[in-house]
Amino acid sequence: MNQPKSWGKILFLHGSGYGSTVLGDRIRIKAIYEFLSKNGFNVIEACIHSRLQKIISSFPINMHAVNRLKSIPLLSLRRPMLWLDVNAYANFLERVIRQTSPDVVIAVSSIIGWSALSICRIFSVPCLVDVHGLLFAEQRGQGSPYWEYYRRLEEEIFQGSDHIFVVSKYMKNYIVRSFNISPEKITVVPNGGTPQPFSATYKVPLRIIYAGNFAYWENVDDFLDLAKYLAHDYRFKFYLAGAGSLKNKLLSRIESEKIPVKYLGYIPRRYFFSVLSRMQVGIAPSTRDLARVVASPIKIFDYMSVGLPVVTPRVGDWGEIVKEEDAGIALENDSIENYAHALDILANKEVWIRKSMNAKNIISGKYNWDNVLRPLIEVVNRYIDKTKK
Repeated sequence: MNQPKSWGKILFLHGSGYGSTVLGDRIRIKAIYEFLSKNGFNVIEACIHSRLQKIISSFPINMHAVNRLKSIPLLSLRRPMLWLDVNAYANFLERVIRQTSPDVVIAVSSIIGWSALSICRIFSVPCLVDVHGLLFAEQRGQGSPYWEYYRRLEEEIFQGSDHIFVVSKYMKNYIVRSFNISPEKITVVPNGGTPQPFSATYKVPLRIIYAGNFAYWENVDDFLDLAKYLAHDYRFKFYLAGAGSLKNKLLSRIESEKIPVKYLGYIPRRYFFSVLSRMQVGIAPSTRDLARVVASPIKIFDYMSVGLPVVTPRVGDWGEIVKEEDAGIALENDSIENYAHALDILANKEVWIRKSMNAKNIISGKYNWDNVLRPLIEVVNRYIDKTKK
């Protein structure tokens, strides 16, 4: 489909330049930026690239942000780094809007969206927010005493923004129901994958991998339990790749319990798919709490892009995709015994080949980035038209 050379100017505000932003967020940010750029929009990427830049951007005090901080006890001296984030992005965005005069702002994440909201109002620029997860649910899952304040923050951004992009049907339904938001204000834009030249092949022993973030919601301990349970089964070998806050805990457990898992370290993206293609099964364990039900983990699509059948709990949209597309096994009951039984099924060569081909075809068709991001065009263009009238 041919697009005009320029549909309008988008200021794309995100925080992936430094810090703890997980790889999945970076991948989605890059995919959206490239998609909008090649489809005729003038996309101005605005990102704070370092902690020093954030500290510098935090001064002077932005009174528009401060006035809104009063109603959010979380953003007080008890949480100075979060206060720093909010003020830095408010100042940063105000300066960039003055310099660029965008038609619309897309802010990535609840925190950045909340910071952007008052500044966008000052300049009468539509504020669209891309929400990858529910921050308050993640904080609650980690035992943070401040999760209710995060919920208030997210409620304000959901109600005050012009439009919300979410990664799953479950997230849309939850926001509509819990925050009294009109369904028309929310567009589901799921994550996707990129078709790869690499393809997994069937081999015994099957190499079983978990590759991703080491965070509580990933429930990587289930993967270690599975490897321990099948320690003496010659048909399977287990590999772990990634990084995150639980890395030391997981590696300590592998060593102390003598679990037969080989840790491959953090694999740079340029080598990642080549490594994945030498595996046979991708495991995606998960908690079943709200933070996970509404998510759209990119590892699922990465696995499928090289033809790895996926074994995962039937949680959220991605569990439905695996089941409906016959691209692996989605477990109704994710006990370790059921994980092991799923691997028994996939050890059958004919079954593995069928599910591998289905997985690869999903990414070549329905769930490649160009397809899943297409709803952005209509929504963004609608708000650009409003700005120009």
